[in-house]
Amino acid sequence: MFQQRQKPGGGRRRRRKARSSEPRAAVEPILIAARRPNSPLLARAPSASSAAPKSVRPVKLAAEPAAPVAEPQPAPRRTARIVQVTKASADDREKLRLRLLDRLAASETRGAITRAADELLREGFELPAEQPLQLQLLDHFDEERARAAIDVLTTLVAKEPAFKRPIMEQRLRRLEEYAEDASIRSAAAELRRAIRG
Repeated sequence: MFQQRQKPGGGRRRRRKARSSEPRAAVEPILIAARRPNSPLLARAPSASSAAPKSVRPVKLAAEPAAPVAEPQPAPRRTARIVQVTKASADDREKLRLRLLDRLAASETRGAITRAADELLREGFELPAEQPLQLQLLDHFDEERARAAIDVLTTLVAKEPAFKRPIMEQRLRRLEEYAEDASIRSAAAELRRAIRG
């Protein structure tokens, strides 16, 4: 079986029915002509049969007067509403501002914080006076931006407790020790004392 050749038929063979020796008679097709109601009668072909009734005669009533036929009213067309588009530029600017603020808040390294803050200011937006964002600005490479953040945080800490106090103290200590400007070092030391007290 392993090296035997397969038969060309491949698989089972079906038995064929034996053909009868009588010739088949040609089957003549049946023609049916269909007609829509109230359509004019067509000339009938002698071999065609019709689905219409044999006699179609219109029935006229003499007693009833013919009522005037009302023309069908056209369906009311839908009118298109014209909607005036509001200025999308204001929405786009707000979306851009929120996206840049989110980027600044999510930044972790000093370089990323500097790039995000600079792009926000370059687009013409102001930095909001919120503790989380001003805390991020303490890590800005530009010491003037860090000085402005210290001033804003001084006013905010006077009103409410410090946000992420350990991180704020760490950043203020870094500014107090390594800032080039003496006024920034003293402002950072004062804010750090205010947070502790």
